Amino acid sequence: MLKKCVKIKVLGKVQGVGYRTFIQKSAAKLSIEGTIRNESDGSVFMLAYGPSDKLDDLIDFVYKGSAKSKIEDVIVEPMIKEKDFRGVFRLIGESNA
Repeated sequence: MLKKCVKIKVLGKVQGVGYRTFIQKSAAKLSIEGTIRNESDGSVFMLAYGPSDKLDDLIDFVYKGSAKSKIEDVIVEPMIKEKDFRGVFRLIGESNA
């Protein structure tokens, strides 16, 4: 199975609405590795690594969002260099969002 790594930036109401936790749980169910963090501009940024079909499934969750989130735009870019995420999908930064 071919694995790939992508950068994803999500714009909209995605901070303070349980969005990162929703994505983290979705990624864990799909066995996707990576990181997700809030950005100072109000967006959320993540790196995700896993099988192509599972990444496609994760991107579906990215667009769907958590119950209180409102997704305005999603930018997905391939990453050339793979990273080692040690088998987990981590929240970065404060844990109260």
